Amino acid sequence: MMNQKKFQRAGKLFSLFLCVGILWLILTPQPVSAAGEEVSFGSESYTWEVGESYPIGIYITSDTEMDSFSYVVGYDPEVLEYVQGGIVLSDSEVEVEVDDVGDTDYVIYLYFSPLTTDATAISVTDISVTDSTGRESTADDVSVNVNGQPESGGLLESISINGVEIPGFDSDKTEYTVYVQPDVTEAEITCTPSDVEVEISDTVLEEGDNEILITCTDEDGNQAEYTVNVYRPASLTEDAGIPEPEEGISSLFPFLQNTEWSGASLAALIALIALILLLIILSLIKVHLVREQRRKKRRGRQMENTGEETEGETGSPAAAEDTAVREDSDAPDDDADIDIRVSHITMKFKREKDESSSIKELVIRTLKRQRSFEYFCALDDISFDVRKGEVVGIIGTNGSGKSTILKIISGVLVPTGGSVTVDKSKIQLLTLGTGFDMELTGRENVYLNGALIGYTRDYIDRKYDEIVKFAELEGFMEERVKNYSSGMVSRLGFAIATARETPEILILDEVLSVGDMFFRKKSEARIQEMIHGGSTVLIVSHSTSVIRKNCTKVVWIEKSKLRMIGEPDEVCSAYEKMNG
Repeated sequence: MMNQKKFQRAGKLFSLFLCVGILWLILTPQPVSAAGEEVSFGSESYTWEVGESYPIGIYITSDTEMDSFSYVVGYDPEVLEYVQGGIVLSDSEVEVEVDDVGDTDYVIYLYFSPLTTDATAISVTDISVTDSTGRESTADDVSVNVNGQPESGGLLESISINGVEIPGFDSDKTEYTVYVQPDVTEAEITCTPSDVEVEISDTVLEEGDNEILITCTDEDGNQAEYTVNVYRPASLTEDAGIPEPEEGISSLFPFLQNTEWSGASLAALIALIALILLLIILSLIKVHLVREQRRKKRRGRQMENTGEETEGETGSPAAAEDTAVREDSDAPDDDADIDIRVSHITMKFKREKDESSSIKELVIRTLKRQRSFEYFCALDDISFDVRKGEVVGIIGTNGSGKSTILKIISGVLVPTGGSVTVDKSKIQLLTLGTGFDMELTGRENVYLNGALIGYTRDYIDRKYDEIVKFAELEGFMEERVKNYSSGMVSRLGFAIATARETPEILILDEVLSVGDMFFRKKSEARIQEMIHGGSTVLIVSHSTSVIRKNCTKVVWIEKSKLRMIGEPDEVCSAYEKMNG
């Protein structure tokens, strides 16, 4: 085994190679970033209902801090009515001017109202940007499609392609994507009901993406337009709709895509990466061997201090405690109506005392055995039972371990010690603020967050309108979530989390104080329906009034230890007295 000095020399050698690699990367031609400004919309297209007013977000970004910008928004006044957001230039143009921007990105919302169901477009032209140094620049013109939807909804009930109905068809949804076999060269479109006049664009299918437009007109003159994107693969082995990966090293390292590399440069880069990986692997092996050696020495010293090995194993207090826990967990359960049994749960987290600021420092400190750790005890010997139909509240100050015990019960975390007896397939854990991508729209986040909870796409399709209505976000689902207020995000998360039918075991982690006063009353009513639907319920909340109102029993955990279990009034009074 290598001694300390050899590892120190290895660390110095690694530092030398790392410095050479960094110098080589600096001296090698690097990719040139594209400069300039860009204007975009919040969504790729918009579908609005006739007679309603809707916002459209226009985003402008720059590689440098902007001082001011302006652009002209054009629209068809026969199809769209301008409502507000800019300066009217004519009956078809609106100007936007913003001074003192002081940032690299900015968004302006203009409001329009559809007058007809005709398809149209909104364009942004004459874009001018001035940065903080006074430099003036322009950006490319952009446009976005807008489709009007009749007030009564869509006109079609289904669309079939070559005899196969589009799954999940919704008359109010105007764009779909389907895949066909390689030998299908033409799409045969069938629409229902048959009394709607239908016009269909070219149905010949080329290899790759094909767009088919279906325009419908009913007997009252109402119109709707549907877009069907049909993908025809070149062969059965092709992954439909998934682009082929780019060849070469640039596909692995995107920052290299615009750089011309010689064979020698590529070889040197690969060798440097391989060396770094090898040193990291060797250091991890070394750490593992050293730890095993230390454990063996500690066990040897313990055996010498305690005498015989058998006596040390069975006579120590720790061993006796473990035996008691095992006997308790293996004992026959006479209480058949217990849904959740928490037995002597202990949870410890390992954290490094002085975290490394770089990979280089981490590797060197590992090689020199200078890393030190400490353990934080989040839960210390917690035990309680929850019977069928009980509503149990868990209270405690911040950092006491309330959310940790819920995650252990639901199976998200594995405890350091103790056991939990529960059927995890019956559990639904409701906790807000997880599973949202701020760059996606509200509609996209409904499907993303629902998938993380465990909803199927068909289930979300059925519940989508109900979720939007409950969250009170009609008209905002096509905007990016990063432009929502915190209350809007919370309402959307709550609506998604509670869209499911009542589960047998319901776990609520701080979800009873969402939104404003009016929405809070509605959310409490929704939770009350789930609580009184016969479920076994666990509630974590800082509000003792919520605990008193809803719970039949309360568990008080304070600074990782079980403080008290009992009636809500008794436990909450003691908790409030402790906190003054």
